[in-house]
Amino acid sequence: MDCVIYTRISLDRTGEAAGVARQESESRALAERLGLTVTKVYSDNDISATSGKVRPAFEQMLLDHPPAVVTWDQSRLLRLSADLEKVIALNIPVHMVTQGSLDLATPAGRAVARTVAAWSTFETEQKGLRQQAANRQRAAKGVPSGSVGYGYKRDGDRLVIVEDQAKHVREVARRVLAGESLRSIAADFNRRGVDSPRRTAGAGVWNGTTLRQMILRESLAGLRRHRGQVVGEGNWEPIITRDEHDRIGAVLNDPHRKRQYAGRAPKYLLAGIAACGKCGAKMKRAPGRMTTTKAGTKRQPPAYTCTECYGVRRKQDQVDSLVEGIVVRRLQMPDAAQLFTQGDPAALQAARDTIDAIEARLANAADMFATGDIDAAQLARITERLRTDHAQAAAAVDAALPAAVPADLVGASAAETWAALSMDSKRAVVSTLVTVTIMPSGSGKSFDPDLVQVRWRA
Repeated sequence: MDCVIYTRISLDRTGEAAGVARQESESRALAERLGLTVTKVYSDNDISATSGKVRPAFEQMLLDHPPAVVTWDQSRLLRLSADLEKVIALNIPVHMVTQGSLDLATPAGRAVARTVAAWSTFETEQKGLRQQAANRQRAAKGVPSGSVGYGYKRDGDRLVIVEDQAKHVREVARRVLAGESLRSIAADFNRRGVDSPRRTAGAGVWNGTTLRQMILRESLAGLRRHRGQVVGEGNWEPIITRDEHDRIGAVLNDPHRKRQYAGRAPKYLLAGIAACGKCGAKMKRAPGRMTTTKAGTKRQPPAYTCTECYGVRRKQDQVDSLVEGIVVRRLQMPDAAQLFTQGDPAALQAARDTIDAIEARLANAADMFATGDIDAAQLARITERLRTDHAQAAAAVDAALPAAVPADLVGASAAETWAALSMDSKRAVVSTLVTVTIMPSGSGKSFDPDLVQVRWRA
């Protein structure tokens, strides 16, 4: 009599299918003892019988309707009553290495099989409850979950910072809080060859989605998440502070930011910022155009131009260099801190960070109330406490540093700080501190700095 062999293992940690190979070997030995001829082997490796996933080999075996099945034990073939009924419908014997034979063509055989399946289902459900309880207990103790995110590696029941990755996490946090788009940060990381979470595993590059998922992880701030909620502090060292985490969440979830970065990232310092001195329209950046003179044809350099009146055009590199020089030199002056901050810029930057963190927590509390995670009384308590802290922080600040201006851009290191800023951040600084108006040209051909008017905002 012919038969088939069915093997299955729920979890194959090595990927070598050693478990199913052993099952097949012992099943073949049983078939030989029973005088059965094995015609085919069906194997589902690394697939649970209770997960709800389709077992391709099992389903194909049912379609092929074999005359008999040899398996290691009943739990390998099935654990759910629904799968048992599919096998019973075949009306064939099932031979098991560890449990003898079941004649599913008889009432007694079917009754035994159904009893075993019922207890297997019970065991599976109990195991699931025990696992859930264990997971809750681990979460309450701050033990990390099974997944290890970018910036960490596992060391037993703790996470250890991977400094080569953590420094990039801190950089992303700093640049996001400075107003830079995720897209521009990702482009910079790809240009520099910074390993992404996927690339560390062999492939992949940074993009805005990857950065967003990475920098919003609660674990970076040392927080333990369980079943979608933060349940407390983890037992590992954070890479960024809780304040930074809250502020980053508020920034990235701000609808205004999503609209701001919906189009292509800006590439040029003054495009859409500088005004036309003839008609007042915003200037655009135009590529170099071809011109023909007695000396021949040549391409002119890129320029800022007015596309409304077409009466103003200035070379981009000359205008950019002039405006950057004016801004940086003013920020380097000894009285720059008093001019922009009325005090110590580093201390006021810290105060502004505190205010931003409190505002982020207020926004997060409002979102939690809107989604039903907290009730009105809880929202009121949170709001009252945070607003008190906010008032105390605000009272300590005589004049806040403009939001787009990093603290270390004011002072002797202004040039180095400016050079390290992204184009997004540079544009934010310029539009915050000055107005730029490009005037129509005079009769001369050379660049006249007086035709670019840079005025400091009040």
